[in-house]
Amino acid sequence: MYFSFENFIMSRAKIQLSSFEKELVQNSDWILTKRSIIDKVYTLFGNLSEIYSTIIDKASVPAEIRLTAPKISRGENYYGLPYVVLDYPRIFDKENVFAIRTLFWWGNFFSSSFHIKGEYKRQFIQSIFSNYEQFLKAGYFLCTNDDEWDFRFAENNFKSINEISRGEWETLLKEKSFIKLSVKIPLASWDHVTDELIKFFQLNLQSAGINFRDGEINL
Repeated sequence: MYFSFENFIMSRAKIQLSSFEKELVQNSDWILTKRSIIDKVYTLFGNLSEIYSTIIDKASVPAEIRLTAPKISRGENYYGLPYVVLDYPRIFDKENVFAIRTLFWWGNFFSSSFHIKGEYKRQFIQSIFSNYEQFLKAGYFLCTNDDEWDFRFAENNFKSINEISRGEWETLLKEKSFIKLSVKIPLASWDHVTDELIKFFQLNLQSAGINFRDGEINL
């Protein structure tokens, strides 16, 4: 059989696009719009970081938590999709974690996750036990996975507290090395997302038994 090197090269080089892909590759508006949206999320999170800092300043948190600075990061490939993350407070080390992560994940949701481990778990677990009803009413999910860095609301990762009895709640909190409680907000709720995220930020702290000076936060 005759081997044609030219045909071989041509067959390897010929990559087809679908009709939809051809339409997109000729249209620069959608990618510029995507960049604009990500910039707006980044600005939104910058504004939130200032509000969160005001809340933390009035909270009875350990000194080292107050000393952390907000960190905003962005990327293009969280399971294939763009994202923006605000971490504050953000104590992360091998043994001890105290963090609230605010996440925007393109095509999916906003979320607020309260993540504690080690000394902070021991310090705050009793208050979290007793605030089962608060998390239940607010629509939170509890991480049941062993991977504490997976923030997707998949069945093998999170379980709705609506599906967890109080007895199971206490068992799950005790048996894992970390506690991660998360709530998600649909992207369609963009117009109200700032108020929602502030509400959940405060709830995360209050449910851990953290009090505020004067008993309330005025923003």
